[in-house]
Amino acid sequence: MSIDQGTILDLIGMRDDIGVLSVYVGITPDRAAEPKPGWPIAIRNQLRDLRQRVRDEGTHEDAEALAERIDALDGQLTRLLDASRYGRGRALFATVGDERVETIAIQMPFRDRVVFDRSPFVRPLVAALDEGRAAGIAVVHKRGVRLLEWRLGGAAEITREEFTVGGRDWREKSGPAPAQPLDTRQGGHKRDQFEDRVHENLLRFVRDSARDVADEANTRRWDRLIVSGDPRLTKPFAEELHPAGGEQLEVMDLSWEDEAPNTIAEQAWDTFRALRHDRMARLVTEAKDRALSGGAGALGLPDTLGALNQGRIDYLLFDAELSVDGYRNVDGLLFTHPQQPGADGAQHEPFLVERMVERALATSATAVPCEGQAAELLREFDGVAAILRW
Repeated sequence: MSIDQGTILDLIGMRDDIGVLSVYVGITPDRAAEPKPGWPIAIRNQLRDLRQRVRDEGTHEDAEALAERIDALDGQLTRLLDASRYGRGRALFATVGDERVETIAIQMPFRDRVVFDRSPFVRPLVAALDEGRAAGIAVVHKRGVRLLEWRLGGAAEITREEFTVGGRDWREKSGPAPAQPLDTRQGGHKRDQFEDRVHENLLRFVRDSARDVADEANTRRWDRLIVSGDPRLTKPFAEELHPAGGEQLEVMDLSWEDEAPNTIAEQAWDTFRALRHDRMARLVTEAKDRALSGGAGALGLPDTLGALNQGRIDYLLFDAELSVDGYRNVDGLLFTHPQQPGADGAQHEPFLVERMVERALATSATAVPCEGQAAELLREFDGVAAILRW
């Protein structure tokens, strides 16, 4: 199974009275090439430690049920950790009280970890969905334009439009002028004229293709686009494209016209990651500017939780490494302490960030785990901010 927001919402609804086991693993090509892979041992050790922790802190019945469930999952865990199977990032979610199991496999690696909570630990999926959201790659060259969609670390070609002149490939029309094939001087002059016309037609084709790509980007809701290829063509392509769309645009000079989509996906990943970091910093700055000017923004846990409880959040922004506890009442409302209005009867919530993410997704907000500069900007505000709907 791959992931989208619906997948994550379905997983959030996966509850169990004893608990839900979440297991994540990342298998990059470098790790897969190791003669003695370390991740299976690391995961097995974390499962062993989890058993001991539940024995020490939980009831005897829960400890026994968890131990039996982990033993019953041994075959599925072995497949999850098998480097030969699909997916650099794999995850398994299993309820303890019944036999429900869900698995995820995508081309973006996860950090190895085991989490035990009353619902699936979905924060890594939210981060992967944000980083791997669909984006475009336009490859512009003399033979035409390829358009690919990049998503979750992989890429697939959408369209490939070939540039032709009069129904024939332009490269077939070089050489002396047909009327006087032995007059190289006149043939060279006519060839130059022909090539000038071909170049003009090529530029027209490139600009027309850019408008088509802008329409495709709008239809597919891309907010990032890489344009790569011959700089003499990518420049007019980008000039035509940029005013038409609001996406982040990056122009590169890599020659991808004959590369396989998976190769392009791999080489484009760092650029998409850089664009994502720029976007995260921009969103945090917008939230800060809005909040400090009395607009539709929230900074810090109390204000952000208040807006989240009211369903006012458009973008929930939080430090990807944030770990904080709080309180949750029977209606799922979240609080920083139990004395707040509306918090009567609220119970301690050790996974407050996870509950914030769940509530954000349930109210159709976008949850954005922030790293780098964006995380630094959030630290003076409890690691949390939001752009509000009103």
